[in-house]
Formats: sequence, structure tokens, C-alpha cells
Amino acid sequence: MKEIHRGAGLAILLQTPNGHVYLYDTGIGYPSKTDPSGWAGNFNAGRDVIAPFLKKNNIRVIDGVVISHAHLDHYGGLLWLADHISIRKLYDGGYEFRGPLTPDWRSELDGYSELRNRFRERPGGYQEVHTGDKLSWDPSLDVEVLAPPRQYFSELHPEERSPKDPPAHYLVNANSTDLRIRHGSIVFLFPGDIEKEDQVQSLLKAVPQEKFKCDILIAPGHGINSCQSPEFAEATRPRIVIASLLARWLEANQSPALYGRFGGKVYFTAVEGNIRIVSDGSHYQVTTARGRQ
Repeated sequence: MKEIHRGAGLAILLQTPNGHVYLYDTGIGYPSKTDPSGWAGNFNAGRDVIAPFLKKNNIRVIDGVVISHAHLDHYGGLLWLADHISIRKLYDGGYEFRGPLTPDWRSELDGYSELRNRFRERPGGYQEVHTGDKLSWDPSLDVEVLAPPRQYFSELHPEERSPKDPPAHYLVNANSTDLRIRHGSIVFLFPGDIEKEDQVQSLLKAVPQEKFKCDILIAPGHGINSCQSPEFAEATRPRIVIASLLARWLEANQSPALYGRFGGKVYFTAVEGNIRIVSDGSHYQVTTARGRQ
């Protein structure tokens, strides 16, 4: 993972049992007017990470892309992919932040709205999803949307927030598109970047508790401490946790201790590199670019 000192980044490629390909988020891509490449640090995850993987594996079409929320470390890669790769459909929760915005936040959130509109203009190119929706991606999978609800999460709780965490950040995070994917007896959970206050006060109250128990969890908010709650860890009780986290945030990270209480093993992309999980519906195997299993 290349560090450009903005965002942590998340991109997950899903290859289904019957050969379909989906992306959950597309990694970092910060447009730049000063870098000759057009991207901050001459890096776009869509161009530099996802596209080479697709080429290596002879994948020419992406059946669908789920964008969890409108922050550039999650949708930036799609800015490049949308112009260079055939993508059949975009999925998201349809959330639009309506509060006051600084120019930087307006540019970031409006940038995603413009990208979404490109897919909306295509026949069948966009689907807004909400709690309880089922996605027919593959007959071998049960794909359910856990959040956001149609009325969206809107609790502000400013007294519990850092001054560096404005509503344009935490409310967009809170309304991440959360997926539960079951393959046989193996359950994967994708909660986006919802922060711990919103996990406890909104998400865990809105969804039946049995929906959270999983085998593989993508750590909320990349695994940073402000997005890890004991309540969510207890509800999910994962065996494997994937934290898409930069090396500079590993010191004092609470995820191993938090999920370890419930038997969970945490993998950090900053340590392991790319992480691959293969499921046959009864068992799963974890392999990493740097050898840990």
C-alpha cells in the first residue's frame, strides 16, 4: 500500500463461485491539479492496484461495484476505473450529506455525486440499496444489505466527537453501505467506515443481532481505534478480521486485543500486504502476500 498521507484506503475484489466479479470499494484516488499524473502522489488504486490484478487474471468485466460511502479513500479508484474498465452496475446507499461543508469536503462529496450520476444515466447502471435488500449476485451466495436504512442514520452526538471529525465525515461514515455475504456456512461482513458511537447508538439497534455474527469481518473504519467498539466486537465475534490500515497507525492499535477477546485474529494490510480468502462454503483459507496464514 502506497502512503500519500491522506486516507487509509479500502478495495476488496470478490470472485463468486459461479464466476462473477464484484468490487466493494475501490481504494484511494485523490485528484490533483499539481501532480502531472492528475493524482496525488501519482497514485490511483484503480489504475495501480485493481487494473493490474484484473489483467493478470484475465478479467475484462466487473459485474458490479459497491461504494460504501462518498470519501475518496473508498471511491477514488473508481474515478479511474469508470473510464477504463467495463463496469455493469454501481451500488450504494444513496446517502447525500445536507449539512454545511468546507470547500474541500464539498469537492469530495460532490465528486462522488457526479460519479454516481454517470452510472444513473446508464440503463440498469445503478441501484440504491438499503437495510433488508437482497442482491442476486450468485445462486451460491446470500447477499444482504444491513445498512443504511431508508431513513438513514442521523444522530449527531457532537459532544462525543473530536473537533477533527465533522459531520461531513462521521455522518457519511455512519451511512456506509454494509453488506452481509453468506457462502454456505461461512459469513463475511463488510461494515464500511461506521464509527463506534454510531455502531452502538444506531447500527446495533437497527439490525437483528443474529445478522452480525460472522467468520470474516472487514474491520470498520479500517481498524482505527475510533471505529472499534467492544459492543460491535462482541456482536460480530469474527474468527478473521482484515484491517486496511497504514503502518503509521499500527502503534497502540486496539483491534488485536479487542477482537482477540472473542477468538478473532487480526490481519493488517500494512503488515501482510494483499490478503486473499478462499471459501468453499464450509471452510476458508487465508493467504497473504507476505506469507502469514
